[in-house]
Amino acid sequence: MALRPIGSDKLLEIHTGSVNFVIKSKSFASPFIVQDDASSLLISGNDVVSVRIRGQEAIDNGSFFASSYRFNVAPMFFEQHDYEIIVQSTEKQNVSVWHENYSIRDRIDSVTDSGDLVSGIINFGNSIGYSDFEVTVDGKTALTVRIEVYPSKISYKDDYRNMLADITDEIYTVAFDFLKKTYQQMTVGNDSETAPAVFYRILEAIFTSFMRATRKIIETPHHKLVSESVILPYYKVGKTNRATEKWIIKHPEYTVKASNGRIRMSKALAVRKQITYDTIENRFSKYILKSTVKRLSDFKVRYSKSGNCDPEILRCCDEMTDAIDGIMSASFFREIGEYRDTHSMSLVFEMAPGYRELFKYYLMLKRGLEINGDVFRISMKDTALLYEYWCFIKLVGMMKKNYKLASSDIIKIDNSGITVTLIKGKKSEVRFVNPRTGEKFSLAYNPGEQQTQTVNQKPDNVLTLEKSGTDVPYKYVFDAKYRIETSPDDFYPDANPGPKLDDINTMHRYRDSIVYENAGARRFIFEKTMFGAYVLFPYADEELYKEHRFYKSIETVNIGGLPFLPGATSLVESFLSELVADSPESAFERATLPVGIEKKLSQVDWTVRDVLVGSVRNEAQYRHCLEKRYYYVPAEFISDKVLPIHYVAMALPKSSSNPGIRYYGTVIRVSKVKRSSIPFPSSKNNPNKDYYAFVVKEWTELPHPILPRDDSVYEPKFTNMFLLEHSDETYELF
Repeated sequence: MALRPIGSDKLLEIHTGSVNFVIKSKSFASPFIVQDDASSLLISGNDVVSVRIRGQEAIDNGSFFASSYRFNVAPMFFEQHDYEIIVQSTEKQNVSVWHENYSIRDRIDSVTDSGDLVSGIINFGNSIGYSDFEVTVDGKTALTVRIEVYPSKISYKDDYRNMLADITDEIYTVAFDFLKKTYQQMTVGNDSETAPAVFYRILEAIFTSFMRATRKIIETPHHKLVSESVILPYYKVGKTNRATEKWIIKHPEYTVKASNGRIRMSKALAVRKQITYDTIENRFSKYILKSTVKRLSDFKVRYSKSGNCDPEILRCCDEMTDAIDGIMSASFFREIGEYRDTHSMSLVFEMAPGYRELFKYYLMLKRGLEINGDVFRISMKDTALLYEYWCFIKLVGMMKKNYKLASSDIIKIDNSGITVTLIKGKKSEVRFVNPRTGEKFSLAYNPGEQQTQTVNQKPDNVLTLEKSGTDVPYKYVFDAKYRIETSPDDFYPDANPGPKLDDINTMHRYRDSIVYENAGARRFIFEKTMFGAYVLFPYADEELYKEHRFYKSIETVNIGGLPFLPGATSLVESFLSELVADSPESAFERATLPVGIEKKLSQVDWTVRDVLVGSVRNEAQYRHCLEKRYYYVPAEFISDKVLPIHYVAMALPKSSSNPGIRYYGTVIRVSKVKRSSIPFPSSKNNPNKDYYAFVVKEWTELPHPILPRDDSVYEPKFTNMFLLEHSDETYELF
């Protein structure tokens, strides 16, 4: 039956002969729920009397009997929304509510001293899908309620399922360690990897079948007959073979002449066949059991360190470990040898009962599970984390269509199987090459903590472009935020939905606070490394958003928001193409320059080149000129049209210990002299050659050295003071 809401704050009321179960909440309407959306509600228990859904009578039995009911109702339960749950015993008995998520279960507590009434405010966070509540009365299960939690920011049917499909296409059928659910065991963001948590969830779900398969092996174990040669008295010798004949020939001392003239043996080599269970199949089965115990112990250690542990999970780990250890120590497995790697696998693991099932479960534990594997009940997913992963996977997928994949560390294959390394808090990077230009670029997920002079930053996705003609990396932040401003108020700068103001402010912080501190002589000189920062948020109407203020701000200040959902990717895709296709000049133009820079640039007379940049032969000449406060250069390099020269700067060659330009001086006197009058020995015999000698007021150290690259200084060249003060490398000077 399908029921529609009528406005009561009591969403669900269940009355049985032993308990009353109520869930209440303030009214909430998601804009993504359509008319035909139907949520599943399952109620199972003894003596169910009545069920009311949003105040409407759904069941009224009038008598007690065991029952189970399934309803299709309008979605009632949503992520990030508070719900009050109230459970009371009808006969003053002790009552409790079990939920597999400890953080939810922990919020439901007893109200009365007698324990007949429990209540609590719960919130499913970003977890969606099925969620089970089990009510017990005096330790016995009286009622089980399964509800379905819907997302509130995206469409459950389209966006959510398409995100899962996109991830499946990219990672194939490998189980993703991001499947955080209401049945969660580990907290996202801690130091523990989630792969052991996935292993635990799979083992917990299949453990009964896992142990049943093991017991079936013990009942009818695989065995084989082996021949054993033993020396026995002649009257015990049964079967013989060629080995017996050879033994007799080599051991004549055991021959005895009988009274009848015949020769007989007092002892002989006999062949005895016996059954052994020490086979490759049983050794491998023992290895499966031992490796399962080892991984289970590893999970328990990791989980214990994560904080806020659920004691029920620790107890379950101990019980499973004890069960496997017990079955190994109390069966033929204790006599089985250790497994050694083999290149072939017996048909026993394909056909024999017990072995076939155990091998299947071993592959499940080793390789993971299909993302939509309902058999493991991993139906609850953290939609915020899912969206974060999907954004990265989708960005990678869009770039793979147009650019050559150079390397990826998302998936690794090792002895433990196929491992998906996309884990929150751990860096994953995919590198590409533009086949048209040869330029390289990369997309990094969780690139690590970005050091700043104030508060360190942790952006989600960072695109790094390497442009031809420059070694300056152009970096852009694409930060996934599973948040949206659906009801803009007077303080919001636009009338239409868009990213949250806090998230836009975060983009400003990413771009402006992540700076690079130059080393060495550049100490305390800081440069911005991020050229732009953009919020990726869940919104589907791309055409409407094109008029949004936070979309237009990308063009002006290179900060803003981009809608990104499975059905809304065109704006992000076209923008990525623009960034990759940008020339170094275009990329630089996207950066926001400080106020006053245009005025300063307009005041520079670019036709005036009154700074002489000259080379020196070695560091001895360099030190001599610094000490004597002058510089000299052959007159043939100075024409009348470049005079007057107001400044000189000296460049050490690449072969020196400190190459580049570090000092300049203001010229106070210029004179034409012969080489013989210059008090520094010449490497050539040219005493009468004309030179210009420049006397400087003093040598001034540049804010940072100008390093030689491509266009090194071999002969005197000319530039201006603005370029001398603002260049990083010599090619920028000229």
